[in-house]
Amino acid sequence: MDKQPLRSLKQTLQENLSLSSKLFLRGLFAASRRIATGIVGRERAHLPRGLKQVREANNRKRDWPRIIVFDERVPSPDRDAGSLRMFLILKTLAEWCHVVFVPFNRPQSADYESALWEAGIETADAVDYRRLLKDKDVAAAIVSRPSMAGVFIHRIRRANPRVKIVLDTVDLHFVRFQREYEISGDPKTLAKAQHYRRLERHFGEASDLVWCASAEDQAVMMREVPERRTALVPTIHELRDAGETFTTRAGLLFIGNLAHRPNEDAVLFFMREVYPQIRQLLPNVRLDIIGDNPAADIAAFDSDEVKVRGYVPDVGPYLRERRVFVAPLRFGAGIKGKVGEAMAHGIPVVTTSIGAEGFGLTHRQDVMIADDPKSFATAVADLYSQQELWETIARNARLRIEKHFTPDVIAETINNSIREVSET
Repeated sequence: MDKQPLRSLKQTLQENLSLSSKLFLRGLFAASRRIATGIVGRERAHLPRGLKQVREANNRKRDWPRIIVFDERVPSPDRDAGSLRMFLILKTLAEWCHVVFVPFNRPQSADYESALWEAGIETADAVDYRRLLKDKDVAAAIVSRPSMAGVFIHRIRRANPRVKIVLDTVDLHFVRFQREYEISGDPKTLAKAQHYRRLERHFGEASDLVWCASAEDQAVMMREVPERRTALVPTIHELRDAGETFTTRAGLLFIGNLAHRPNEDAVLFFMREVYPQIRQLLPNVRLDIIGDNPAADIAAFDSDEVKVRGYVPDVGPYLRERRVFVAPLRFGAGIKGKVGEAMAHGIPVVTTSIGAEGFGLTHRQDVMIADDPKSFATAVADLYSQQELWETIARNARLRIEKHFTPDVIAETINNSIREVSET
């Protein structure tokens, strides 16, 4: 049978159907599979072991409050900061709640889902949302990102009006697109910003609590929906081994999912406008660019001095051995997990004002901040060559992570905000 027409049909449906229509079709296909095969669950390679752990955990949590979490996909913590944040949020909630994670899409491999099972986190199909919400112990539903809010908020209200809804903005999309428009001048990007502003305001009004990832995003949402309660839930970072010393480290490092527009733009801006100036100041310096899905424009920079490595399963050795981390972000919103991970690993960061948002950082104290190509190149060269400055920033940045962004610290905000909203 020719598979090409089937692939074309699938692509057409993906590009043109609304998320609500996809949800309906997914339910239809799931029901058909159950009728045809008599199988209620999804069969996967490591399902028995994972399910056993989930069942054991849920038996212990029989009388615990239940939290249903909706997101676009199963978290892949080794691929993007948003996934790492969600994974650690789920683990935090699982300490005192029966957590059910509902992804709209699943990867082909069960490895990431298995990691959730091993943490005692149940997973379920999106088509089963009504059944999940009817449970008498459901205290709250967390809906992550505008795409999921558009699909599920009104459905949650219809299925169980007493369930409290938490909107996890992750990053404010309209702020990100507005900032991109200010650089590109593209009217389509401005239209996206205006569209998402309406959506995110509406979803905030329709929720009981809004989670924001940075103080900057929180201030914006407090202006947009002043009557709604908000809480600050940033990225979460486990403190890591500080790695090599100044003298035993070498090279520059960038890490970020390159399918994400702010990261792609940051690398292109850096390579075209900043890196040539750095090479004049540091002629022998090398650079590693790590991240999923590098575009052809980025891959073309690969050379003896610049290594475009794509996805790397374990970035720990790079964070422990490179001397300076660069995050030249020109637009974005929320908090930048790549910056927090670098600080947690003891590698000092040079970033922009936007890249530093959410961490409460101070230039030359726990970070280097520069917004134009010349200043950015100079900041990299200073940090790379001045040992005392490097050691000061590395030490202070790790202390900031330890005091404000570790799982134990953020857990208090997450848990208190859920308890408070579920009790009102």
